[in-house]
Amino acid sequence: MGVDAKHPDWADRRDEWRLMRDTARGEKAVKEAGETYLPMPSGFKAQDDKGVGYYAIYQTRAQVPDSVAQTLAGMVGVIHRVESKIEMPDAMQGLWEKATKDGLTLEALHRRITSDLLLMGRYSLLVTGSQEAAGLPYLAGYTAEALINWSDERDFYVLDESAPVRNGFEWTDEQRYRVLTLGGARYKVETYTGTTLDEKQPDELQARGGKALTEIPFVVIGAKDLAVAPEEPPLIGVARSVIAQYQLSADYRWQLFMTGQETATVINGDAPDAVGAGVVLVLKGEPNMTPDFKYVGPSGTGIQAHERALAAEKQNAIAAGARLLDSEKRAAESGDALRLRYTAQTATLTTISQASAAGLEKALRYVATIIGANPDEVIVTPNLQFVDQLMDPQAAANLVKVWQAGGMSKLSLFENLQRGELISPERTFEEEEEEIAKDQEGMEPEQDLDPVTGLPIEQDKTAA
Repeated sequence: MGVDAKHPDWADRRDEWRLMRDTARGEKAVKEAGETYLPMPSGFKAQDDKGVGYYAIYQTRAQVPDSVAQTLAGMVGVIHRVESKIEMPDAMQGLWEKATKDGLTLEALHRRITSDLLLMGRYSLLVTGSQEAAGLPYLAGYTAEALINWSDERDFYVLDESAPVRNGFEWTDEQRYRVLTLGGARYKVETYTGTTLDEKQPDELQARGGKALTEIPFVVIGAKDLAVAPEEPPLIGVARSVIAQYQLSADYRWQLFMTGQETATVINGDAPDAVGAGVVLVLKGEPNMTPDFKYVGPSGTGIQAHERALAAEKQNAIAAGARLLDSEKRAAESGDALRLRYTAQTATLTTISQASAAGLEKALRYVATIIGANPDEVIVTPNLQFVDQLMDPQAAANLVKVWQAGGMSKLSLFENLQRGELISPERTFEEEEEEIAKDQEGMEPEQDLDPVTGLPIEQDKTAA
């Protein structure tokens, strides 16, 4: 076996990953998979064409719900309702606007990481290349399927970079692989075209001063942590329910079609030349035999059962994922009850948000090490407030009064107002202090400031 060999865990998850990709893409991908998701009924195979014609009609009528794509979009929106707070050294600020070679911003890359963790349960980041103008490495993202081989010791990874390559106006598929190894405490990269080692190898990424890297700058991110072993996709329950609904829909719509196609039947008589409005039927039969003419069709006794099964399967899809997006507070539900209910429902969202932030933080720390900055200055704080936490003015005023009375520090006041979404989560305490100072520079010294809003109190113009 060559460079394209697959890790046993990769092979074990392959079908799950294909299911997730196909159901996320929707009807076109699911139906193109043919009998993988919709087996041909055995009765079709008795036809002269082995059921090809019937199966095409059977599949065309079936509906594939887009529950996976809708649930995925909703969950990404919930997790990134408030963007994570990302702190980096000044030398790394250029990554905000261009973090990847194809021009993704850092926040867009973060959302892509979260999206793939929700859908596939895995995503990887490689620090590679160099942005000539900024002097910064790029972050390259790899899907769950792209990491085909690895070692538990994290000193060996094989990445499948196969993709269509443009030659003029034509596109052709090209197999390419990138091998990352760590031998003798030195990071090394090799590339392959097909299974043949390329003669010209890429320049190995080095730390500032030409120092060799002693660790592979590659991060594997899972739905729960940064473990290298692949996990079950978080939304696989929704995907399985989509396929179940697809199969039920095919049978249900086939029955509807068949019950609507009644067949003209003649008993003990000759078939008429025509039927329909304006046609007079005269039936002639055998002597002493009464001819009969009728329309016969399936009874459709299973239709109601299919309707009930479809409704139940839709509820299964909701239970598997969509209910996690329910942030509406019950009218008679206390704040404590809401927090308890939502904590139970958002456990998966919490671990994914934390893992996404931890993976990005680790990759950015590799960047800091490579350019000679302090990696400890890189901090990514995820959003864990999935429910609207907007603080009302009265609560804010009460907090200010507690601070004025010496009941909390100014920093604690800032943090509470930030959690209440009255202050941007991306702004530090020092930055907020600077903004307040700037606002006050243009104010008249005699003016008193409102303790809640920080705005000048208007003087009574009618006073003597």
